[in-house]
Amino acid sequence: MPSTRQFPFLIDPNNGKQLYESDDIINYLFTEYGDGQVPLSLRLGFLTTLTCGLGLAPRAGKGGKYVPSTVPEQPLTLWGYELSPFVVVVKEALSELELPYLQVTASRGSPKRQLLLEKRGTFQVPYLEDPNQGVYLFESSAIVKYLYDTYAKKG
Repeated sequence: MPSTRQFPFLIDPNNGKQLYESDDIINYLFTEYGDGQVPLSLRLGFLTTLTCGLGLAPRAGKGGKYVPSTVPEQPLTLWGYELSPFVVVVKEALSELELPYLQVTASRGSPKRQLLLEKRGTFQVPYLEDPNQGVYLFESSAIVKYLYDTYAKKG
């Protein structure tokens, strides 16, 4: 593992590829796992960085501060997709608590939506599965409260 502390940093467990730099990672992902065509909005260099930064401004650093926590034995599972503002709120809490989790991406049109529908009788995201406690939750505010109540160290 590289010794520098730079983010983002991607490790592709499928082939061991390791990359820094957002543009390099985006190009790699679209080339390796997509159709090779990076959307224009992600190819604008500094303009992409600037617009992404402006999009984060209203969140005022959420997800960026460390909160001491107890790490669960098994990773949690979060169902959602990137454009859901409710999923973002949960991911911020997971990040602050540094909790390991697997994300099941269920974007619009994804067959994974049907899997969640069959599993729980409804499709709603975010949806959190905690195999450590046997807890399964919808609703971002309930999930965030649960994460802090269950895993944040008290005192």
